[in-house]
Amino acid sequence: MMKQLIRITLALFPMIVWAQKQQPEITFPSAIEISPRSVITAFDVAETKNITDQMAEELKGIQLGDANTVRIEKNQLTHKLRTMHAKFILPSEMKFLKSRHPVSRMELERKIKNHIAKNCGECDIQIQISSVPVNVTSDWELDLNVDLTKTAVMIPIHSINQPDKKGWVVGEIKRYQKVPVLNRAVKMGDVITADLVSVEKRLLTNPREVIMSISQMMGMQASRYINAGQTLAYADLKKEQVMKKGQMVKAVAGHTFFEVSISAQVEEAGAIGDVIRVKNLDSQKVVAARVIDKGLVRIE
Repeated sequence: MMKQLIRITLALFPMIVWAQKQQPEITFPSAIEISPRSVITAFDVAETKNITDQMAEELKGIQLGDANTVRIEKNQLTHKLRTMHAKFILPSEMKFLKSRHPVSRMELERKIKNHIAKNCGECDIQIQISSVPVNVTSDWELDLNVDLTKTAVMIPIHSINQPDKKGWVVGEIKRYQKVPVLNRAVKMGDVITADLVSVEKRLLTNPREVIMSISQMMGMQASRYINAGQTLAYADLKKEQVMKKGQMVKAVAGHTFFEVSISAQVEEAGAIGDVIRVKNLDSQKVVAARVIDKGLVRIE
């Protein structure tokens, strides 16, 4: 019976892992504006979410048309995308609308949004392009290896066939995302519990510093006074100190089949998961131990 359970668990494990991941989604609208390129690829016209870098490269390698192509049928799209694994949203026919300028601002916005949505498929991303270099030709490419978490951005752009024709795309990015916020104000030292937190969509001006999930907050202590309705940064919280210096605790050692416990005295404060120093009261030796729970440590 146990062997059967193990086989079932191993068989289901890849499915469970896949379910936990966000499914890649690739949409081809019925009509879309692009730059007047000599070669049109799937990467130039798709709207994507949760795709990998490898999938982005695959899209770049799928040619949908050339400078004279104005539309593509669904069956043609399906055939060209057959080797990719994602959720596809396809129209019966897709029309290519060529911009009057070498660099389409709508294509710029789309590619920047797609790049951000690789790791933030649920984000509501708004992009406004304010400046585009006039010397760049229609075979342009963006260098998106820049910090896109800021509101005001400058992104390098260059012509593929004429690398000396380059410049900067200047724009503004607003990112709205569902994040945990406090239902009421908390004081320094208060422990964060589930009833104190709700999820709301907020404009994030510095996503790297904001706590994104409720699970990251549970059991943590406020490191300062925090107002109700406020998003939380990592600096706003600290681990709850469940061990205090001088406290008497139970220290266990060994493994499941042979375990011993002794009384010990805490030599330094710590939170669950921390390794702290404790003193064996019988031998008076100080040893390292990991905090398992309130009043319980495991000797390392």
